[in-house]
Amino acid sequence: MRKHLTPLSLAVLACTTQTAVAQAIAELPAVQVTDTPSAPGSTLSLDAPSATGSRLGLTARETPASVSSLGAADMAERSLTRAQDVAVRMPGMTEAPAPGNGGTSLVARGFAGHNSVAQMVDGTRLVVASGTITYPFSTWPMESVEVLRGPASVLYGDGAIGAAVNYVTKRPIFGAPQREAFLSVGSFGTVQGGVGLRGPINDVLAYSVYLDAEKSDGYRALMDTQRHNYALALAVRASRDLNITFSLDGGVNDDARYFGTPLRNGALDERLRRTNFNVADSVVKYDDRVWRAKVDYQAAANVRLRNETYHLTTDRHWRNAEAYSFNAAGTAVNRSDYLEILHDQEQTGNRFDTTFDGHLGGMKNRFIVGLDWYRTELVHTNNSPYGGASTVDPFNFPPGNFISPVPTLPGRRSRLQTTALFAENALDLTPEWKLVAGLRSDRMELDNTDLRTGVNLIKKYSPVTGRLGAVWSPSDALSLYGQFGTGTDPLSGALSLPGGGNTLDLTKGRQVEIGAKGAVPAVRGEWTVALYQIEKRNLLSRDASNPNITQQTGKQSSTGIELAFAAELVRGWTIDANAAFLRARYDDFKELVSGSVVSRDGNTPTGVPQRAASVWTAYRFLPQWQAGFGARYVGERQGNTANTAQLPSYVVLDASLAYDYSRNLKLSLAVKNLADRDYALAGTANARWLLGAPRTVLLTARAMF
Repeated sequence: MRKHLTPLSLAVLACTTQTAVAQAIAELPAVQVTDTPSAPGSTLSLDAPSATGSRLGLTARETPASVSSLGAADMAERSLTRAQDVAVRMPGMTEAPAPGNGGTSLVARGFAGHNSVAQMVDGTRLVVASGTITYPFSTWPMESVEVLRGPASVLYGDGAIGAAVNYVTKRPIFGAPQREAFLSVGSFGTVQGGVGLRGPINDVLAYSVYLDAEKSDGYRALMDTQRHNYALALAVRASRDLNITFSLDGGVNDDARYFGTPLRNGALDERLRRTNFNVADSVVKYDDRVWRAKVDYQAAANVRLRNETYHLTTDRHWRNAEAYSFNAAGTAVNRSDYLEILHDQEQTGNRFDTTFDGHLGGMKNRFIVGLDWYRTELVHTNNSPYGGASTVDPFNFPPGNFISPVPTLPGRRSRLQTTALFAENALDLTPEWKLVAGLRSDRMELDNTDLRTGVNLIKKYSPVTGRLGAVWSPSDALSLYGQFGTGTDPLSGALSLPGGGNTLDLTKGRQVEIGAKGAVPAVRGEWTVALYQIEKRNLLSRDASNPNITQQTGKQSSTGIELAFAAELVRGWTIDANAAFLRARYDDFKELVSGSVVSRDGNTPTGVPQRAASVWTAYRFLPQWQAGFGARYVGERQGNTANTAQLPSYVVLDASLAYDYSRNLKLSLAVKNLADRDYALAGTANARWLLGAPRTVLLTARAMF
């Protein structure tokens, strides 16, 4: 017999069910959803955690320093395919590339080169070998690029007085799978393509695979390139609290073989702007690989342990005629410096740290302490003393082949071993005041052996660096900060002793910085202002009474201001702009010229622009269409320490047009150097300029699948 429910029974059942559901919901773990609003396309992202400005997970607003970043989507919007091209979009960052430094050298706050601007991958420092770093190159595997300006030695060790650049890679995820690809075709026979896959394999394993390649004929002879880059990773979620990630990243780059264009009487002859004076069998090739194993363990609610073990191998080969100059009559070009150099470098290291998140005297406190150890070995092979010479008609010449009267043999073996203890602390004195401090103590030993003479030199260093800063946030829309920090730089390439000696110390620097960071909610806007003064001491300087004596008494300084603003001014129209103004000087610097000591006091350091600015603006004028426009200005730079020759200032204009064909397919057309302007990226006095790329067009399809 079928039983019917009365209205009263239904009401009781409904009430019981509702109560049970409410109890079940109450028993579910709470999930906190947070939002970090920032202007679209902003390099500021003040409320997003920064892995570069601090190891404590502080946001850019909470960090008493200048921190900038740009994410993968914004790199794609601006068609930035080279890793260093992202860094130079940040406030005050410019470049000083050359094939000899891997084409990756950067300039920040008055200090140039790999010895003053550190570069890292996921926080792991890449040790400089003879002034050169060749990895990373491609932005395809990058999640973001972050920059900490000012001395960063307390976080990343020696060689970071100007800034530290961190390339953050995409890693495995346990959420919904992500699959993406791109294909580009462009000027000068350029073809680029890549694929990226990441997601879970099961509840325990997740993977990521990012591969890309590029081929180009180049815009002058001997500038054809072929590049292959990869980023592979496997994540193991052993338990809720323990995660392990294994990764392999690297690339093989057959790079352009262009070392500059000679000037005629100090001026560029436009007829030669597409001429390459290198030899036909020239070589510029890099092969970089880094293996890593990361362990992340949440030992307790407020205790986190992290460890990273890594091994980097780098093989580099250069074989080129690298110096070109016109003869006195201006009718022929003399080629010299027939150099063949090989780097065989290995770097092995381990970094361990423990983070404590709790309270100190009733105040919220975050503290991290760690140990950083690494050993780098370089075998430097060359054909020194470099000989070889030839003279050619600049308008009609066969490139010829590499010639050298000296065989290419191993020259030296260098080994650098570093052990460092570091600590950092962030204390919330009040809801408005935060005190941030850091300290690092390094023990370094550089062992250098001349393989041809057998002479061995050993030098030990024990630098201690630190920073102390405070942040005051009177409201959600404004933060004021101040900081004092110190850092160190090597005198020459990190794996070589300056002048072959072992009596010289590291150069030391200190910075005072004050600034403000704020928000303009009405336009989803963010802004920053930073004022700083940096002094770098212990430069090599000649003894005025005896030119044969080199003393470590020199000094160099810079004072500047950096401004940045990003906003969505109206719905669909965004802007990201920054500018930097500085005064960089040699304060105490003597050098030997034709047997006499000459003072360069008061002169501007070479390769340092004292004005720089960058802007990118984009407008979505229809639901599926977006137009973008960018401009980058780099001021005049000195070509020598005497300041008698300059590299002219330049402005490079870029434009783009993007069309969303569907939710999963986007087409874009980018034009670089829209005005097709000739400009000098770097140069040697008034003799030779390394010219930037001409107008370049790139059509790209990006797909999600």
